[in-house]
Amino acid sequence: MKLTCYKNGEEIVLQDPLDLDYIEYDVVKDFLKVIGHLEKNPRAKVELDLTEPFLPKYNLVNCNNVFVEKFNQIITRRKFAS
Repeated sequence: MKLTCYKNGEEIVLQDPLDLDYIEYDVVKDFLKVIGHLEKNPRAKVELDLTEPFLPKYNLVNCNNVFVEKFNQIITRRKFAS
């Protein structure tokens, strides 16, 4: 499964591991390691929109309902924990 980051509508490549955006990318990447097996479609991907500081948005593309539900559960739980 592919994880792609966007900022202001353009794809970005995160390079600075101390950048706060990189931390969000790392967290989502770790989530995908845990729940990625739920998605069998090789064209499925998660788009991480980092346009708004500290308010990331997630777009799940070509993902099945089971994966979408689990991903949203994890993200929602994480938002309430912080």
